[in-house]
Order: sequence, then structure tokens, then C-alpha cells
Amino acid sequence: MRLRLRPAALPAIAALACCCAGPTAGAAQPGVSYNRDVQPILSDKCFFCHGPDAGARQADLRLDARDDAISAGAIKPGDAAGSPLIQRIIDPDPRVMMPPPRSHKKLSDAEKQLLTQWIDEGAEYQVHWAYTPLQRPLLPAVEGRPAAGPIDAFIRQRLTEKGVDPSPAADRATLLRRLKLDLLGLPPSYEEAAAFAASESPDAYAAEVERLLASPHYGERMAQRWLDTARYADTVGYHGDQNQNAWPYRDYVIKSFNDNKPFDRFTREQLAGDLLPDPTDDERSATCFNRLNMMTREGGAQPKEYLAKYNADRVRTVSTTWLGSTFGCAECHDHKFDPIKQKDFYSLAAFFADVKQWGVYADYGYTPNPDLRGYNNDYPFPPEIVVESPTLMRRLKQADEQIAALCQQQDLATPAAQAWREALGAFLDRCPTGWETPTPAIDAGKGGAQSQEVDQDLAVVRGEKSPDPLIVRLHPTERRLAAVRVELLPHAKHAGLIVRKGGRGDMRVDLLVAGDKGERRVGVRHAAADRSAPRYSNSFEIIGVQSGWKLQPDALDQPHSATFVLDQPLVLAEGETLSVKLTGGAGAVRLSCSPIAPPDIRASGMPANLREQLKDDTIAANLYLRSAGGGDSADARAAYQRLKAIDARILAMRDGRSPVMVTERTDKPMTIRLLNRGDWQDDGGEICPPTLPGFLPSPVQAEGLSRLDLAQWLCAPENPLTARVFVNRLWQQFFGAGLSPQIDDLGAQGEAPSHPELLDWLACEFRDSGWDVKHVVRLIVTSDTYRQSSQLRPELIERDPHNRWLASQNPRRLDAEFVRDNALAIAGLINLEVGGPPAMPYQPEGYYAGLQFPNRGYDTETDNRQYRRGVYMHWQRTFLHPELVNFDAPSREDCTALRTISNSPQQALTLLNDPTFVECARVLAGELLTSHDASDGQRVAECFKRAVARTPSQDEAAGLLALLTKARQRYANHPDEAAALIAIGIAPRPAGIDAAELAAWTNVARVVLNLHETITRY
Repeated sequence: MRLRLRPAALPAIAALACCCAGPTAGAAQPGVSYNRDVQPILSDKCFFCHGPDAGARQADLRLDARDDAISAGAIKPGDAAGSPLIQRIIDPDPRVMMPPPRSHKKLSDAEKQLLTQWIDEGAEYQVHWAYTPLQRPLLPAVEGRPAAGPIDAFIRQRLTEKGVDPSPAADRATLLRRLKLDLLGLPPSYEEAAAFAASESPDAYAAEVERLLASPHYGERMAQRWLDTARYADTVGYHGDQNQNAWPYRDYVIKSFNDNKPFDRFTREQLAGDLLPDPTDDERSATCFNRLNMMTREGGAQPKEYLAKYNADRVRTVSTTWLGSTFGCAECHDHKFDPIKQKDFYSLAAFFADVKQWGVYADYGYTPNPDLRGYNNDYPFPPEIVVESPTLMRRLKQADEQIAALCQQQDLATPAAQAWREALGAFLDRCPTGWETPTPAIDAGKGGAQSQEVDQDLAVVRGEKSPDPLIVRLHPTERRLAAVRVELLPHAKHAGLIVRKGGRGDMRVDLLVAGDKGERRVGVRHAAADRSAPRYSNSFEIIGVQSGWKLQPDALDQPHSATFVLDQPLVLAEGETLSVKLTGGAGAVRLSCSPIAPPDIRASGMPANLREQLKDDTIAANLYLRSAGGGDSADARAAYQRLKAIDARILAMRDGRSPVMVTERTDKPMTIRLLNRGDWQDDGGEICPPTLPGFLPSPVQAEGLSRLDLAQWLCAPENPLTARVFVNRLWQQFFGAGLSPQIDDLGAQGEAPSHPELLDWLACEFRDSGWDVKHVVRLIVTSDTYRQSSQLRPELIERDPHNRWLASQNPRRLDAEFVRDNALAIAGLINLEVGGPPAMPYQPEGYYAGLQFPNRGYDTETDNRQYRRGVYMHWQRTFLHPELVNFDAPSREDCTALRTISNSPQQALTLLNDPTFVECARVLAGELLTSHDASDGQRVAECFKRAVARTPSQDEAAGLLALLTKARQRYANHPDEAAALIAIGIAPRPAGIDAAELAAWTNVARVVLNLHETITRY
């Protein structure tokens, strides 16, 4: 179809031509660039109907390709007046004008002029800037303006063209705060800032950069944004949003940035670490990246549908993270703006067809791969491996040292301790294994199951599994009890199994003491078994305080035992018996008791040679504390409670190892088909093998490409996108906006870079340096451009409102995690431990009330893990922590490269009322009152120094002093309010400080922590 020119449009075209001629006859106008000037207009206003998507194309007119636009007659190069394209965009007739009114798109006069000038100049098209081969530009020479480095050369060239001078450098205190927040996400102390400002060394700044790049907290700062793109979270997202084992991956990312792992290797390990030769645990943990899509265990969910969702998520994530491209727009049809075919989408998905996965992680019967049906897994979202965590190993060592210190405090010379030691020795003489096995007395179940005693100590139940519990009564000779052992033994009456017919190996164990005054339940603080089923699928759990036990089906023909440690050692009174209630399918059971709790809470039984070990005072002190509570004194009871708390932490650390989801390759990959309109139920589409995107340069295509091939291509020299995408994101991190501001989309709907030569130079430098991230970071933060003042320049507000020319730095609010870190650091509370499981900081009570399948609570940290950095906060996708939500952190339900930035009342309310920030204010107030014997004015100045590394102005100080006066009056008259305020948080309150005075100063500190300056990086 050819478009015809309407004569009625000729006067308007002539008028446009006059506009393009400029105000002065003969004055040369700068040439129009297709990439810079024209493509953004066409992409925004025209490509939706006249772009790459053939299925949605109107009038068979394609404007994204020059030959098509010319052959259709829409454009006549060199003749705007003769081009129907120009006629249609200026025609006032709503039946003719383009874009049509129904599109709600309208071209400005300036845009019409640009299109007219472009056609008159020949209507030359260019390959989209992001897809052009990556070539290093020459460094510009700016006459009379020596540049400190390559970055400054490009920036100053543009400023010179605009007739603008760069801003002066920021003052040294501001510069240090900027640098430390950007590289570590932590503020400097006032003392650090003052010392840096006073330093006269010309190398002070460079030395500080190197010191910060070498800090273990650099990796935490750099990991934060990568975790956004990787959609890292601690829960699966869909339906029940259950916990998943992913945090070792987060630690892998932090360590990779700290170690300055080359980015190409970082890429290979995450996408295909399992395909590397003899992969290490680190390389396998890295593949958790592929598993961080949302997953479901919802009953009734369609596995096939969710497999399609998982595949689509990986395509969106990989294409956004490495290619800065919106492949997700091609899931249902060809991309409307970029040259991405729908087939490209599914061909990219096919690279992940070999990932071992299930659509619904509660039904392992359905999977397209017959090899995976009925998979017997040990974890909720398989496959997973168990890896050692340096953080957990370090914590375990500390916990063992704390227990040793507690044991050293036990006085074994007291009469009570000596009597206990003698009695225990006598018991071990009778029962060398540490267990007494009394003859059981068995009550028949109400359902009619009969029991009998065998060999004096074995209870054998006849018949099939009954819903009624079996109650076994024990009358041990030793009346002191600290632990109970349950042994399940194979028996001929049950075909050599440990369960009765119909039993599945699950059993609940309840302990009761019965006597003249009735029954009372005995608490169990830990249960350990030689073997048990995974916790997630276990209704009768053998972990924590739940006294239950479940065995896998393949473990039912061998003997097994479990040890239940009592919550509190007890002594059976005269006439009392111990009753063990067994609910489940046990067939033959042996029950034993002991006055000894195992000396290590991690053990599933007693150590050998207990009698000999009892001679060792260190071991004896441990046993005394565990088995007798250390005596009856208040100090002994406190020590025992402390021991239980440490034991609980040890159990949570799982021997210093943790499961982590990983990628494993299946030998029978899924068949990936092009889904018509993205419909997962439509199996009629063509099969799409793994194929690299056709619109980007790539090696000769071969059959049988793998994820490793994909990873290698992403960082191959011919790929023009990966290096551009990553350095653009680095620029955004250090300047607040990328050189191309839409960092998640370098396609036609994105924005052309403000300094394209600089972007390409940095991308080439990144690639040619061996993908050295710290090298590029160092180049950026040591540039004069980075070190400029961020002071507003009124003369540029109209000319460069978004600071695209970079004549100054860009101030910006801290990200959500660092807002919290900043307050904790100011108060001196922050826990700088690197790595480890997620932490649970204060959260509103009942916030998880809507979480179901299962219902769950929230166990707030009660020690210094409460003050861990934000990167370690528990990331619950559907109920993200309110502080993170209010400060714009993403839920990470999908890949997020660019965080939104808002300014809302909820942010101020969070800073005033979130218990973390109130506690920080209270601790800071206590510091001011106890560490500084000074006037109110001096304390206000100190508060300011701690928060923003400067002294307050006279007006600022006066305002805070007025607030202090009012707060003192308020709390003096309302002591209950003062007491409630200073009770917030677990940090101890300073002794000897009046409650009203501490509350008043807490309010002052709350205001200072709420200042815009406190949460802003300048």
C-alpha cells in the first residue's frame, strides 16, 4: 500500500519548512540524528501501530525500517513536502491526522519540525544505538580545560559545547560522606569526617577509595542492587509465600563483589555453574539465581501453567539483567518497539528447559519429564544442596565458647554438686550407657489394638495401625530425669518393619508425669534422631520443641532411635510414673530414661565412656548444668536459661551448614513451544530450540546450545549490550541516574544516553579490563565529575533541569536498607557481621495475619542480630517489611533494575515511630546524657555531629532547644508516656538517668534522625 499526499496539507508543510529554516537566512542548523532525535518520536508515537509487530501493524505500514517506509510511499527522502508521513501528522482532520485522536498521542510542533528536517536531510536511519558494535571512542581534547581523567574529558567536552563550567569540588566532609555511603552504604563518624577534612595529604582521597574498596562491607553495598535484578527473596511469593532456602546465594553475591570476581565469570557461575567442570559448592550455590523465580505449592494449581510462568520469568530476568531489554513484551506477540520476535522469547526460554523443576512443589507426580515423577526430595523446593557457611561456623564457635564459659562458672565443690556427681557415678555403674530401660506397662488402645511385653523391655503392638494412641507407663529406678529415648525396632510380627501395617513412619511422642494429683505434661526442648523426614513435610516434627518423629519410607526396615531432651530436668516424686504417649504406627518400641542430658545438644544420643568422662571437671560441669540445672539457686536457674538460649541458637545453625536451592540439569529437557498469545494450554506452536536472539551479533548458531553457551555469549566481545548495560547501572548508582536514564530498557522505549561516547568508552574499558568491576568503580569515584558539589545551580534550572550535562553531582535519598543502616550506625547499634541467615527486625504485631498455608508468626530477634544491616533483613515477598515498603524497596517478585523514588508521609512516620528508629533515638539520647557532661546546646551540637557530620546552625539549634523544653514539660507531667517511650527496644537503658529527661532527649534525637539531610546523600 502506498500513501498519497493531500493537497490541503501543502500550506502547513511550507510553514514547517520555514520554521526549520531558522531565524536567520542562511544560518546552519545542526543535523538531525535518527537515534538521538527521530527514533524516540517514532517509537513513542508511531511504532505501536507501525512498528516491528506484524500482527498489530496497521495499513501494512512499517516505520521502523527505512526500506519499508520508503517502499510504502510514506517517506520520500529529501522531500518532506512530498512525504505523506508529514502530511498526516499535520492534517487537522481527525479522520486523517496521525497519530489518531483515539491513541491519545500528540506530536508537538517541535517534534513535527524535527521529522520534517530529518526527511529533508535524507531520512537516514541508524541501527539503534544500543545494538551497534562496541568500539572504543577516542578521548576528546578540551582546549584550555585539562581533564583529570577519561570520564572528565567526555563530560567537559559537553559542558564546553554548552558554555557551562563544571561545579567546584564538594567540601571534604561532604565528599567523604558521599563516598562512604556510595561504596559501603554506611555513614562516616564525625571524627572520621573531621580527620579527613583536616588531612593535607594529596593522596588522602585515593587512599580512602582503596580502603573502602577493600572493606567487607563494599560487597554488601554492591550486592543490594544485584539482588533486586536477581529477584532474591527469602520466600517463594505465590499463594502461601513459604520460606525458601536462598540466603547462601546472597552471601555468594556479597563475596563475589568483595573478591572482585570478573563479571564474565560471575555470569557463567549464576547461569550455568552446574555445567562447569567439577563445580564447587560456590559455583553450584551461584545457580540459585535460576531458581529465584516465584514458585507455588498451592493445592489445585495447574503444574503446566506454572512451568510456563517459571520459564517466562527467567526470560524476563536474564534479558533485563544482562541485555537491558524488555523481552517480556514478546511473550504473546512480536515486540511492538524493538526487533524482538516472539520466537526469540521462547528460544531464550529453551536454554532453561534442562532445569530440574516442578510446576507445583507439592505434587511431584506431574512433570513433563518422566524421570522426575515421584521425586523423593529432602527439601521443600528441590533440588537443594547443603553448603558450609563461614558465618554460621563463626557463630558456632562463639556459641561453644559461651557454653564453655558458662560451665566454668559452675561450682562443683558445693555439697549439692558433689552429691549429684556421686549419685550420677552410681547410676553409670548400674547403666554404663547412660540409659535405664524400665519394664514397660502398656495400656491397650481404645480401638482394640492389643499389646504385649517381649523380652522384658520391648513393647510390641499387635494389629494394624489404630488412630488411638498407645500409652506406655514407666517406673524407672532412677527418679531424676533429663532425657527420654525412643527406639523403633523391626519385628517379625510386623514383617520385619518398625511400623504396623498401614503405618507410614510418623509418630508423635508426648511425655506426661502421672501421680496422685493427676497428669501433667512434660515439656521437650529438643528432639534429635539418627534419621528423620524433612521438616517441611513433617506433621510430627523431630526438630525444635515439637516432640514428633517421622521417617522416610525407605527407612522402615532398620532400627532407629530418637532422644528427647526435657525442657527442665525433673525428679519423680514417690508414686509418680512417667507415661509416654505414642500416636502413630509404631510396631515395636523400646523406651529408656536418663538423668543425663547429652553434653552436646546436637547429639542424637549419649557419648561413650560416660563414667570415665565424669572424672573430667569440665565435662562434669557441663553435665551438671544440663542435667541438674546447675542447682537450685537463682544464679543456677539463670545460667540454665542462658544455656537453653545458646542451645537454641546452635540448633538453628545446623552444624554451620545450610541448604540452598540450586540448578541441576535433567537429561530430558522440556519441549519449549511458541505459545500462541502466551496461552500455556495451546500446544500447537512450533518447537523452539535454544537459539540466541537474531537481532544481535552472535557466533555461528549450532545445535544443542546450553546455558553455558548462553552465559559465554552474554559476555562475548561481539555482544554489544552486556557491558553497556552494567556500566550504565554503575553510573546510576554513583550519580542517581544512568547515562541512559531508563537503565532497565536500552531499547527504543528507553532514552538515548546523554554522553554516548562516554558510555561506550566505559563499556569497552570494562570489557577490556577483564570485566573488572572495582576498576570501573574506581574510575568513576576518582573522577572530578563525581567529586563535584551537588549544590543547586539556579542558572541551569531551565537549561538542564535534569542535570543531564552533569555540571554538578545529584543529591538523592538513601535506599530503604541504607536509611535503616544509617540510623543504626549513628546510634552505634549496628551489627556489622557479614553473611548468614536473614534477620527478623521489629515488625508490627499481626502484620503476617494474612499469611496462610501455613499460618505463621514472626520471631523478632532478641539479641544483636536485631541490628543487622538491611541487606540481611528477611525478605517476605507478599508481606515485605513496612520500612522497606515505605522507602520504595521492591518486593522482588520479579526482576527490578530501577527502583522507584517517592516522597510520602509514610516515610516521615516510619522514621518517627518504627521501633528501630525510636530505639536508635533513645540510645543516641542516652549517649548524649551519659557521655557528655555538657550544656543542652553542646548536646544538641553533638547530636547533629553524630547524625550529619556537621554542627547545627544557630536557627537549627534554637529550634531543637525549644523542642527539648516542651518535651521536658510534657514528660514531667506524664511519666507514664516517658516510661513507655524509653521502654521501646531491647537495648539496655542507661542507669541513673531520669526517665523524663531521657524521653525528652529521645524526642530531640527522633527529629534529628528524621531530617532530610540525615537520610540524603549529597
